[in-house]
Amino acid sequence: MKIAFIADSFLLDQSTGVNGTQVQLYNLAQAFKRRGIEVHYVALTGKLQKDCEVIAGIKLRWIKQRNGIFSWIYYMVDYFSILNQIQPDVIFQRGRSYLTYVAGEWSRKNGKKFIWGTNGEDGCDFWKNMKRLMKSRSSLWKKRLLSPNALLQDIFIHRGIRRTEIAINQTENQKRKLWNNFRKKGIVITSYFPVAEDGLGPRKKEKAVFWLANLSPGKQPEVFLKLAEHCQDCEGWEFVLGGGTMDKVYFEKISEQAKLLRNVDLVGRIPFEESNEFFSKVSLFVNTSIMEAEGIPNTFIQAWLSSTPVLSLVHDPNGWIKRHNLGFCAEGNLSDFLEKGKTLISNENALVALGENGRNFALNKFAREKIIDAYIRLFRVRCYGK
Repeated sequence: MKIAFIADSFLLDQSTGVNGTQVQLYNLAQAFKRRGIEVHYVALTGKLQKDCEVIAGIKLRWIKQRNGIFSWIYYMVDYFSILNQIQPDVIFQRGRSYLTYVAGEWSRKNGKKFIWGTNGEDGCDFWKNMKRLMKSRSSLWKKRLLSPNALLQDIFIHRGIRRTEIAINQTENQKRKLWNNFRKKGIVITSYFPVAEDGLGPRKKEKAVFWLANLSPGKQPEVFLKLAEHCQDCEGWEFVLGGGTMDKVYFEKISEQAKLLRNVDLVGRIPFEESNEFFSKVSLFVNTSIMEAEGIPNTFIQAWLSSTPVLSLVHDPNGWIKRHNLGFCAEGNLSDFLEKGKTLISNENALVALGENGRNFALNKFAREKIIDAYIRLFRVRCYGK
């Protein structure tokens, strides 16, 4: 069996940023390869050196990035051409974009399977791009300029979703939206995260609090700095701020704020393959995102697998943090977030207990090979929109 992943980036390509979709596609690609499936991956890159190469056992086909708001139209032609060369039995695409249309249209014309995975809580919304544009802080003239592009992408995306043979959702909420908006039935399969040979087993934790995401206003690293400031009297505790951005002005702004706090270490972009080392050492992981479409953050899973509890400002996927005692979610209350953060790092026994809960939960939920078994069964079953 031959499977092709199509995406706008690849996890180990340092010319692009790191996001949850990349992580999950990489994890699945590695798992399928271990099961004897021939794995291909097609992605954009900012630094094209070879058209085709093998990285970590995955056959990569690269497409050079272009400039321009309508560049995605040219990309579609490139993806169609490469898929014609590969001739996969299954196309896997995650997240809604013009690639959803590419995968759906190519598979329809060639009689192959298209498996689509949602990655955010707004992934099954109707007219998502148009709604986001209208809600943005952009000026009216800019919205008018960008609206044809957003509208056209939404039209292509809707066609792609309707051509999905099998839809995989992260949450029941995504599954409901998929049915309500597109009359397509989804299958809920949790994210997959393999455990390394050393098991990411519990290690002696350092007095460190960790934040990791792409630096952006929606992720609110400023709130993490507020927590660090609130805890300056907590002796020996270090607040590690990780993450990169292409926005140099925003990075400078965060850097200047971090320099004013003696207990903050701004470490910049952390390659994915090095991130688990951070999670294994720190005592608490912090998420301050206010983005509506978080889905299930891979950083939560990495933290829990490393016996590290999660302190979240807003996001509690499926209510797991509260229900399984995996940390604390402040439900948007900044005062509760700051106070609970300080309370937690003042109580080592509480952190250890929460960390153990997290590890047991994550091992059972995300590290099971039954997840890969479920995918492989789907590869052999035709659903035709059921």
